[in-house]
Formats: sequence, structure tokens, C-alpha cells
Amino acid sequence: MKRKILIIEDEKNLAEIIGKTLTKENFETKIITEGDLALDNFYSFSPSLVLLDINLPKKNGWDICKEIRQYSKVPIIIMTARDTELDEIHGLELGASDYITKPISTKIIILKIKKLLKMEDNEFFYLKNLSFDYNKFKVKIGDEEILLSKREALLLEYFFKNQNLVLSRETLLNMIWGFEFSGEERAVDTLVTRLRKKLGLYGDYIKSIRGVGYVFNQNQN
Repeated sequence: MKRKILIIEDEKNLAEIIGKTLTKENFETKIITEGDLALDNFYSFSPSLVLLDINLPKKNGWDICKEIRQYSKVPIIIMTARDTELDEIHGLELGASDYITKPISTKIIILKIKKLLKMEDNEFFYLKNLSFDYNKFKVKIGDEEILLSKREALLLEYFFKNQNLVLSRETLLNMIWGFEFSGEERAVDTLVTRLRKKLGLYGDYIKSIRGVGYVFNQNQN
């Protein structure tokens, strides 16, 4: 499965150059040129990583970074012509994973992306006797493969990548079904129930937060 990169950059020529370079590296990309469209596309596209410009029309990159961090730990690389230490510190304080100044080297971007994605998932997630292959969306408990639907696998991946973060039903709806989904939040509860049942004892790590949603916590106390 290709990793998805969301490119939020108002310089169309630069965005297209980055997009073409990443496509050659076997990434799937999407380009957004206006800041007010960033969050909706983040939900619908569900990227593995975000390349984020600061000086955007209608909404700046600082605000976008802050909003994304309220819902997700997906890596964010800030791209900007600003090269002051204060700007870099500000970006990192808002939750950016890395910072790169313009003019941009596509080789450096690729290296940073691959490094961050490896840091985030390392291809596999392990929990005691359970393993999850992020590329193939396969989960095993011991030697037994547990068959998951696409949404069950996406939900499990999202829990693993956002451990100890309380996730509202609304957030899970947006990230798993997409921002344009018009169904009810009870769909989340139904999906979580199915996933817990398939995971057996490991389903206990998915904890309900009354009135809010769910959290994946490896501490079962």
C-alpha cells in the first residue's frame, strides 16, 4: 500500500515538482493550495505525512498545524521561506515533526519523509504476541492471522498510531469514514465492538471514555 503525502503549498509550480518527485518514489500525493481547505482534505485523504507551507491564503500554516495536532500525531514537515530560529521553535512547539527552509531540495524532503515515516511506524506494530503489518494491513496473534475488514484495519492502525490519545467519535468518523460521511456516531461504536471481538483479549486495550470516545492504552489497569 502506497504511503500518502498531503502537500499544502500555494506555490503551484513548487507543489507540482514535489508531487512528481514523490510519485516517482512510490508515494501517493495530493496538493492543496489554499489554507482553508487543508483540514477537510486531511480528513478525507488520511495522509501518512503532511508537507505544510506557512504563508498560505485564507488560513496560515501555524493554525493548520495546531488544528491537525488536536486530532492526530501524523508527522508534519513545515516548509517556509522564514529561516529564523524563533519561527523554527514556534513550529516545533505547535507539534511539527521537522522544519525545512526554502529554496527546497527535493532530495532532502524525500530523506526527511522516509526518516519520519520509519520513526513513526517501523513497518510493524508489536504488542506482546500481536503483530500488525502497516503495509499489508494484516494482524496476527501468534501464528494465527486475524481477518479484518478495511475499516477495522484502518481503525486499528489509527489506534496504534495515536496511543494514549483520547479520540472522540467525531474524530474517528472523520479519519476512518471520511469527512463527508453523513452517518451517525454509533457507527464508530459498532466498528469498535467488532474489532474488540476479533482481537480477543487484546481488545481490552481499547478503552471507552464515557461521553467522549475511545483511547488505545497498553496499560490495562
